[in-house]
Amino acid sequence: MIALDGSGDIVYEALGHYIDDLCGSAFLGTARGKVVLYRMGTYPLTPPGEPLPFLNVFYSRGMLEITGIWNRDGKSGAFLLKMVPSGIEVRDGDIVYITFHPSEGGIVLVTLYGNGGLAKTLESAVRDCRGKSREEEKIMSSMLGVISIIPPQWETSHL
Repeated sequence: MIALDGSGDIVYEALGHYIDDLCGSAFLGTARGKVVLYRMGTYPLTPPGEPLPFLNVFYSRGMLEITGIWNRDGKSGAFLLKMVPSGIEVRDGDIVYITFHPSEGGIVLVTLYGNGGLAKTLESAVRDCRGKSREEEKIMSSMLGVISIIPPQWETSHL
């Protein structure tokens, strides 16, 4: 399911997933970060500019789940990704780049600014996710102001 929606419902759903993950998933860590979708253009899924202060990463049933909730300039927003990662790269010992390839196409790049311990934990988690099922794949973001996006519309949607 990909639901890219500007409504407040995304904030409540992301918050609900976060609470569920605290109870039923392995918490891997929190880091400053940002998320971008690349598919026939660049679509920020978290606010552009300064990274969010808190992106929370969980491991559950062979997938990573990353959530972020914010309020910037009086506007609330949220991001939720639940997917099998396709790759990870660590630069300078503490900047972590995790890539995801949604079944609908494109690439989601998550950039986390953490520390060496978090980077090693995430590398191990990504290795453990390899080859797992993609059935519960989910991406939600309040950054795009459209109700939903199906793959052919990604090329023509504007922020």
